[in-house]
Amino acid sequence: MIKTAIRSEWIKFFSYQWCAFGAIGTVVIAPFILSISGVGNGQIVTANSLIDAGLRNLFLSQAGVVIIAASFLGQEFSNAYLRTTLLTIPSRIKLVMSKMIVLTLIVLGIAILSSIICLGVVSVQYHMTLSVYLIINFMTKVMLAFLSWLLLTWLTLSLTIITKSQIIPIAIMFSLILGFSQLLFAITKFAKYLPDLATMNLFFSIKMPALLGIYQGLLVQLIWCIVFFIIALLLIQHRDVH
Repeated sequence: MIKTAIRSEWIKFFSYQWCAFGAIGTVVIAPFILSISGVGNGQIVTANSLIDAGLRNLFLSQAGVVIIAASFLGQEFSNAYLRTTLLTIPSRIKLVMSKMIVLTLIVLGIAILSSIICLGVVSVQYHMTLSVYLIINFMTKVMLAFLSWLLLTWLTLSLTIITKSQIIPIAIMFSLILGFSQLLFAITKFAKYLPDLATMNLFFSIKMPALLGIYQGLLVQLIWCIVFFIIALLLIQHRDVH
């Protein structure tokens, strides 16, 4: 049953316009910014500087992950598809889990593909040979960033279930990622526990001591994810579907 649900949700994902556009945009945004950023600013371009630039751009790509997650489940509510979907998959837990599995696979695929393209941009634009060291070093550093992407995806999915909206989760997460959490951090240091700011040190080589460490940040983000996911499961289990 779960395999059938996953296959159905996989097809459904690519039939949603916003999901398809969000996936494509998330793949290309980091390589595009890297290609126009002028890494090095006239200085000698090193492998580490290019790896750092790629990581910074992956931080901005989180906005695309938010669109994907919110659109995938949000359209069930905005287009009143959920009742029909539940006729096909009566178990609401299985429905949520199948969507979660599909999103996890797609986000991981997007992250890997975007990273490969970033390496290709580096090779072409900066005439650098893609050595084994460069590839392994880059992929090692982005693995934890990928984990943060997944946690953010699951958090957005939970917010979509809780709010029954595609727009509200995007509005909340977009505002945080694009600077609102940093504005709050300037007002109160407790803002470092916000889900996006908690893992910001993952995406920058020069760590900010005022923010959480890498593993502390991932733990905080995981706690956010677990709390909202439990609330989302309780609500979708007991909420009437109209």
